[in-house]
Amino acid sequence: MRGFAVAACCMACCAAALGEAGAEQALLQANSPSDYVHRITLYDQDGAAINPGDFRPAPYSPSMTCGKCHAYETISNGWHFNETKKTQPPGRPGEPWLLADPETGATRAISGRGWPGTITPDAAGLSDFAMTIRFGHHFPGGGFGSPTVEKIRSSDEFLRWGITGPLEIDCMFCHSADNTHDPAEAERQIGKQNFRWAPTAALGLGAIRGEAANTPDDVDPLAPPDPDFPERALPYVDYDKTRFDADGRVFFNITRRPSAQRCEFCHVSRDVSSDASPEWSAERDVHIASGMTCVDCHRNGIDHEIIRGDPGEAERRHDPSLRAFTCAGCHGVDIDRDTRAMSRESAPLSGRLGSPIPRHAGIPALHFRTLTCTACHAGPWPMETPRRLQTALAHGLGVPTRDRTQTTPPEIRGPVFARDEQGRIGPFRAAQTESGDVLWPIAHNVRPAQQALGARGCVDCHANDAALFFGSTKLGGSGDGDRMWASAQLDPAFAKLWNVAFAWRDLFKWTTLATLLVIAGLLCRYLLSLLETIMPGARRSA
Repeated sequence: MRGFAVAACCMACCAAALGEAGAEQALLQANSPSDYVHRITLYDQDGAAINPGDFRPAPYSPSMTCGKCHAYETISNGWHFNETKKTQPPGRPGEPWLLADPETGATRAISGRGWPGTITPDAAGLSDFAMTIRFGHHFPGGGFGSPTVEKIRSSDEFLRWGITGPLEIDCMFCHSADNTHDPAEAERQIGKQNFRWAPTAALGLGAIRGEAANTPDDVDPLAPPDPDFPERALPYVDYDKTRFDADGRVFFNITRRPSAQRCEFCHVSRDVSSDASPEWSAERDVHIASGMTCVDCHRNGIDHEIIRGDPGEAERRHDPSLRAFTCAGCHGVDIDRDTRAMSRESAPLSGRLGSPIPRHAGIPALHFRTLTCTACHAGPWPMETPRRLQTALAHGLGVPTRDRTQTTPPEIRGPVFARDEQGRIGPFRAAQTESGDVLWPIAHNVRPAQQALGARGCVDCHANDAALFFGSTKLGGSGDGDRMWASAQLDPAFAKLWNVAFAWRDLFKWTTLATLLVIAGLLCRYLLSLLETIMPGARRSA
């Protein structure tokens, strides 16, 4: 029996590696901005066409089905899937996987990218299999869900991978054009260890009968189900035959431009502070509210190397054109000077999609050298105490549950103002971990200009009670070490001294105006006296 399990495991390993192994042949291309109608045959992990009428049919394999026309291996190197590939640069720090003890709240920040403040999955005692079980609820597949053959063979879950199969990249996670694809259903299947069945269930192609978690490692995949223990059999798909046309093909409602709602399943947060406004009153990101979608800025090609939009990305990826997808690049004009210096024939890159160029009238240029755009324009409005936040990745937002409360760990707070990689001050989310605070930048939601810091004047920031300098970085913090000026590496004495000028700013303005009026009056009097002296002399000469 164990030999059958090993054979099954080898089959799963080979299927997981097929997208990585073969040289990619010439693929079908439509080369049109219009959406291609995907009416396609389903293939299982062995590359066999699926017949829904077969006995205990297998789930469809995205690598075998979508990979017929799309470069699966190239896609698997994209940003969302390459965390486990050591050859990929870490990029700007993002949100790590937060593993919280539900009893004590003790938290560890985990990342395979080596971001500051994080530990690797191995250091946390988590294998690829454990990472898939723990964090697969908001994960589109690939990466630790689809390890290499070598990693599977050397893992303690070698036989278990043969039962569950790999969690392949589920293209419909992002590219579903409607709500027939259910990410929450994928989460339920992953919890049952039905990794390879998850894409089929999420797309609603059929019901999954059985749970791989109940299947022993030494199951014989070729033997019929044991009538005494039917629950131990490998799961199978009870396909919805109405989804198949006369030729056995299935219609996939696909868009090449994912909607914001697809992105928001994984990339969203909410304010759960005790005084938080009701969710119905929350404003959406100003770009989304204006009719844009995430992929208008966060673009990618078939390599799925999504543009993240941070200022250092162009240099890291050696592509100057990426500067146009930063905040300043889209809304500014300075970027064009750099591109013109490299090529006199290059077209202007700023102002994509009709983006307005802000005047920032009266704001000294020093602000743009020391602050990020998001410092004033993104995230929750800074308060004396940071807001308590929950995110999709950390708290499973989007997955229905009765157990999630406002205090469910891990504890995330923001905005906390700190220095980024370029040394500029910007807003961050922060989580307290066993090894200290881990921070990652806040980029969204972007607030409109009328709700930006400074919209009410300089004292939004330059006051002794302004959160940007003197707010707390902790939910319950009150010591000097918990103040924003400490995390932003600023001198509080200098900030307070500078604030004095703004406290008397209006008086200074009126005093200056009065002084100028007095000087103007004296000048007028002098000129009149001079004219009186000159005019009599002129009359005598006449």
